[in-house]
Parts: sequence; C-alpha cells; structure tokens
Amino acid sequence: MTASVLVVDDDQEMCRLLQSGLEKLDVETVTATSSEQALRLFSERDFDAVLTDLRMGGRTGIELCRAINEQRPDVPVVVMTAFGSLEAATQAIRAGAYDFVTK
Repeated sequence: MTASVLVVDDDQEMCRLLQSGLEKLDVETVTATSSEQALRLFSERDFDAVLTDLRMGGRTGIELCRAINEQRPDVPVVVMTAFGSLEAATQAIRAGAYDFVTK
C-alpha cells in the first residue's frame, strides 16, 4: 500500500517541489494551496500524513493542525516554515504537530 500525504502551502511552486520529491519516493501526494481547501480534501479521503506551511492566507498551519487533530489525532502533521522560531515551534507542537521543520 502506497502512503498518501497531503501537502499544504500557499506557494504553488513549493507544492510542486514537495510533490515531485515525495512522488520519487513512491508517496502519493495531493496538494492544497489553502487551509480551507486542505480541510475539504482531508474530509473526503484518508491521508497518512499532512505537511503544511505555517504562514498562509486564511488559517495558519497551526490552526490547520488543530483542526486535523480534532478529526484524526492519529494522522501526523508536520509544520514547515521559512520563518522558524522557538515560539512558532512551541505553538505548533502544542497544537498537536508531530514535528516542526524549516524550509
């Protein structure tokens, strides 16, 4: 069974880059460019993991992480950002993120 990952980033180029890399590892990848779109996709199908940007228009990656953990606490969420700080990492982990990485 192939793993499936939902990639969420408002930067379409970053979505394409991550999708390309994950698919080379034989990981099925679905992309969303907003938290709202991601939540719709998440409610329509099962994902093995979610990789989300921290800063996006609309809901933040931390808010998305909370929403996903309310629905499916068993799905790991990794929050990524180009603006890494200890405070942001702490917020992400408190929201239920599995990990926090910088781009």
